[in-house]
Amino acid sequence: MSKSLSTHARKVADAIAKDCVAMRVRYLNRSLTSIYDDAFRHLGITASQVNILVALIKQGSLSPGELGNLLNIEKSTISRNLERMRKANWIEITASGKTHAVEATSEGKQTLVDVKPHWEEAQKAADALLSSDGSQVIREVGDHARDEHINS
Repeated sequence: MSKSLSTHARKVADAIAKDCVAMRVRYLNRSLTSIYDDAFRHLGITASQVNILVALIKQGSLSPGELGNLLNIEKSTISRNLERMRKANWIEITASGKTHAVEATSEGKQTLVDVKPHWEEAQKAADALLSSDGSQVIREVGDHARDEHINS
């Protein structure tokens, strides 16, 4: 029975490894995040924190929940990043009763400006990894997934 289960489990693993979209997307995510994190490391900021600054600068003041929902980030992850960003003085968190508002500070805005040339280099590296066609497909699929998430 054990050999039969092992054989069956191996076939299932082979099928998943061959066709699983999630496995490939997670691998791509780790590969791409590494490219951007490496490009930003000397500035002391991560790709995830850059995404948060971009959202705050585009949207203005948001609650941590709204920000997490907009970026589809877990509550604990958003909290951890916001605390680190507050300590770096890139954001300001204000409380009004039970609600909190998060805004990019002048230092946060300047940090985003400082990131841009490094982001451009990371974009080139990502395009080299994915090919121009692959990058475009990811942009389109990512935009669609974001729109579906926001509208759900």
